[in-house]
Amino acid sequence: MPMATYRDRRPRQSGFTLTELLIGVAIIGVLAGFAVPSFNTFMVSERVKNAAMDITASLVLARSEAIKQNGAVTLTPTSGSTAWAGGWTVTGPDAAVITTQAAYPSSITITGPTSIVYNRSGRTSSSTAVTLVVAPASSGSVTSRCISVSMTGLPKSVVGSSC
Repeated sequence: MPMATYRDRRPRQSGFTLTELLIGVAIIGVLAGFAVPSFNTFMVSERVKNAAMDITASLVLARSEAIKQNGAVTLTPTSGSTAWAGGWTVTGPDAAVITTQAAYPSSITITGPTSIVYNRSGRTSSSTAVTLVVAPASSGSVTSRCISVSMTGLPKSVVGSSC
């Protein structure tokens, strides 16, 4: 049998070389460069969806409070205009604030009527369906959402700006 040399007795070292590490960092950088624009679109899309869900939840709350308190409950934007992205307030029949919603980031817009009033039967005081549109502030690949409130008072959220 041949005798073992010094090289054979040396323990093998494990780990990365500097070249392997730099190649790995470069690959991660390129992949992150492709992912960031997609991530921004995802964030705006989630903000639009969350705002639509918040409006729908507030409409359901206003409707149930109108029935429970046996009086008119009003949902109005806090900015005093039709810009619902500035937040909104739900007030009861005695003008007491039931709940408020904080403003949304400037990346979304919410448009709709100046107020939505539910009467004591849970129906809207409007003679036609009420519509609110939640959309991204900049035109892009993010789809807007439409919240329509039927005359019976039930809110419905659909994807797309056409109700």
